[in-house]
Amino acid sequence: MKCELNKNIELTEDGDNIPSDIYLIENEHQLYIELNESNKYVNFIFSSRLAMYEFGKAIIHEAIFGEGGFQEFYPLAVEASKPEVINGVRMNLDSARLFINYPSES
Repeated sequence: MKCELNKNIELTEDGDNIPSDIYLIENEHQLYIELNESNKYVNFIFSSRLAMYEFGKAIIHEAIFGEGGFQEFYPLAVEASKPEVINGVRMNLDSARLFINYPSES
C-alpha cells in the first residue's frame, strides 16, 4: 500500500504524532541496520519510505526536544515475531541496535 508522506512535518513536544497511525498499524514498515566490520560501514535498510520517514521524524524530534544526550533504537518483540515500535521506530528483529549520543546542551 502506497502512503502519501506529508511534506509539512509538525512536531509537538510531547511527540503525540510520532509515529503516525498508519505506521503503528502496518507492521511491514521496519528498519534493519546491517553492520560490516571488515569494511567499516553501517547500512540502514528501510522496508519502505514510510519507515525512513518515521525514523527521520524520531531523530528530528530528539534533536529539537531531547534533553538526555542519548537516544537508543533496538529490536523488540513482545508477541511472537511481531516487532514493537520503540522510540518511534520499528526495527527488524535481526537488526543491530542503534545508539545516538549528542551534547545535552546546545
